[in-house]
Amino acid sequence: MAKTVLTRGAMIGAAAAVLIGFASAPASAANFGIQLPNGRGYMTFIDGGDEFIVCDTKVDDHGVTGYLRTVTTDGRIVTVDTWSDGGDSGCGGGTHDIIGNQPHDMVLCWHGGGACVVSRVFDENE
Repeated sequence: MAKTVLTRGAMIGAAAAVLIGFASAPASAANFGIQLPNGRGYMTFIDGGDEFIVCDTKVDDHGVTGYLRTVTTDGRIVTVDTWSDGGDSGCGGGTHDIIGNQPHDMVLCWHGGGACVVSRVFDENE
């Protein structure tokens, strides 16, 4: 009986240690992306380093362009950076510092007919 009590106590202690470890682990980065229909391309935001990747994934003689936009204090939507890809191997992209709680979104457009997709709004404080 004493052995059963000790075993149960050890199991409870191990479970508590695991829960404390999860509670103290840092939050995962808010990475996310958007995709064009028909596999034409994608744009990804990588929170660690504020990196943006733009990829043309279909050989169709048309590239893609990704836009990073923000809302100014007077309510205007402005493009703050642009990256394109197409006609070469690999992806395009770059970095842009996403500052504080200023709202941003991403827009990805296909050069072959105006198809564009828009991301959700995000900021650095997520």
